[in-house]
Amino acid sequence: MTDDTIVAVATAWAPAAIGVVRLSGPEALTIARRYWQGPAPRPRRVHVGHILEPSGQLLDQALLVYFPAPHSYTGEEVVELSCHGSLYVLRRVVELLVEGGARLARPGEFTLRAYLNRKLSLDQAEAVADLIQAQSAAAHRLAISQLKGAYFEKIRAFRQKLVEFLALLELELDFSEEDVEFASRSQLQSLLGELKGEIERLLASYRAGQAVRQGIPLAIVGRPNAGKSTLLNALLAEERAIVSDIPGTTRDTVEERLFLGGYELRLIDTAGLRADPADPIEAEGIRRTREKIAQAFLILYVFDAAAETWEEAQQHAHTLLGTGPLPPLLWVANKVDRLAELPPWPKEVIPLSAREKVGLDKLQQAILDLLEKAGLGQEVLLSHARHYESFVRARSAIEGALALLERGGGTELLAEELRAAQNAIGEITGEITPDEILGHIFSRFCIGK
Repeated sequence: MTDDTIVAVATAWAPAAIGVVRLSGPEALTIARRYWQGPAPRPRRVHVGHILEPSGQLLDQALLVYFPAPHSYTGEEVVELSCHGSLYVLRRVVELLVEGGARLARPGEFTLRAYLNRKLSLDQAEAVADLIQAQSAAAHRLAISQLKGAYFEKIRAFRQKLVEFLALLELELDFSEEDVEFASRSQLQSLLGELKGEIERLLASYRAGQAVRQGIPLAIVGRPNAGKSTLLNALLAEERAIVSDIPGTTRDTVEERLFLGGYELRLIDTAGLRADPADPIEAEGIRRTREKIAQAFLILYVFDAAAETWEEAQQHAHTLLGTGPLPPLLWVANKVDRLAELPPWPKEVIPLSAREKVGLDKLQQAILDLLEKAGLGQEVLLSHARHYESFVRARSAIEGALALLERGGGTELLAEELRAAQNAIGEITGEITPDEILGHIFSRFCIGK
């Protein structure tokens, strides 16, 4: 528990029907009642009253809800005042409460207190920030999963077993002269193997998790005049990119957001790829296109079905995209409205006319199918760089412990590796967390949360 009381506006700082001012700390109710006039507050009940200026003048009619400690979001005494959403009223209410003994909350301080009072683990506290910032159903689902605790449920159980084994190894060290074994090496090896597998599964999901949180980058690429900008406009159902029959019209990347099937897509219209750019500006556009291709989670390769065959499109794509590893790719045969009949393309080719908006539904479904296949629909995905780095260190320590077990290494070295593994995992959940990490995490929050 902290010994001071904080206050902040908990709703968006904009005119609205209702605005909420929140207090948390040992004097929350005492301070609120200096300015709020109404019936004696009962826990978790809504009370109608008035907020008065020190002079006795009416400032606003307001609702008060009182949450006694420890049964509140922060684990402290909490009071929420629901006022009319005038920015003047909200600002004045906060001023009064500060004059009454509260201080202004720092970004994320309410959730920080919830963590410090063990109402939330650290990864759950991060999920609160993700939930506030979620822009899509998929990002919301991921944040809710983490907030419920499903995110690292298995990992926490594994860490507890590591702690238990470590205690047994420490006991062995205390009785080193007796040459006794308290910790079963075969059981420890099995546990470490399972934990390593679970960590590697989470590490493998990191790129998908980041894409869900930040928006899935989808690059639309192809040769000049293949209809990439027209396809972008068709998918967005509005004219956002300049369209022309002149090759090389798109000189730079154009990025727009599209919400599709619960996902947020970052559509990237790129400059047409060709081996002989017409001028330095087009060459720079092609260089930037290649950068976006490297960052993309998915590529739509668009070719002009009226100007080149499927075999030619494959050859051009191979030449222009290179032989290195590429993100998953969908083949889009554009301008089919100019064909008398469709050629016998393989099933991976999606025929459409971006200009006539024909075949878009099939392309959209193919995109969703590929995202689901890539694992973006899972509830448990690694999505924070901090978690990724900690799990990499945990895996390294586990591998060191397994190597020691294989060659019959000493108990002291084995205990050191287990300690490093459980500390790395503890940094994620908050059992072990330096103050500077806490400061970085909660600085991402808005004031009032």
